[in-house]
Amino acid sequence: MKVGFNVKYGYNEIEIPITEKTVPKFQKSGMTNLFSSRVTIYNDIPSDGVNPRRFDRFVIDLCNIQKGILQNADGTIEKVANAQTIITKDIKHYKTPLEYALLPADMKENYFTANVNDFVVLAEVEDVVTTSREFQDLQSKYKNNGFSVTAVNEYIHGMAVDNVQIIHA
Repeated sequence: MKVGFNVKYGYNEIEIPITEKTVPKFQKSGMTNLFSSRVTIYNDIPSDGVNPRRFDRFVIDLCNIQKGILQNADGTIEKVANAQTIITKDIKHYKTPLEYALLPADMKENYFTANVNDFVVLAEVEDVVTTSREFQDLQSKYKNNGFSVTAVNEYIHGMAVDNVQIIHA
């Protein structure tokens, strides 16, 4: 492919070879890999007087993982923060904490919720958590590859850009 451009004293033209290395696979298909990650959330569901405290696990698809480095346009790093955000487009499996609490027990395995103090592992994992001690052990095990949730933002309006943000700040 040839690319032409005007310069101070005339016109230049260069040839750029198109190979497998210069065109990423996702560009060939017309789709981006922006939401290709999967994470595992462990919901910390408190006791409600009838049911004991429990820890529900769900693998969330269609995630984008963002970490807290702010970079200037010139490439210098302005600020490094410990903030991490998961943005998921898997809204068909999301329920607000109240909606999730009202689901029948046999339906809860098909949905997830997100609330403050839940724990997110930045990968798909199979750990089973049934006690608060196991929940603490899970957090220690994945402390470098996970975080406790400090905020949740829901942007669900029936549009293609709908998403849920799960944040650790």
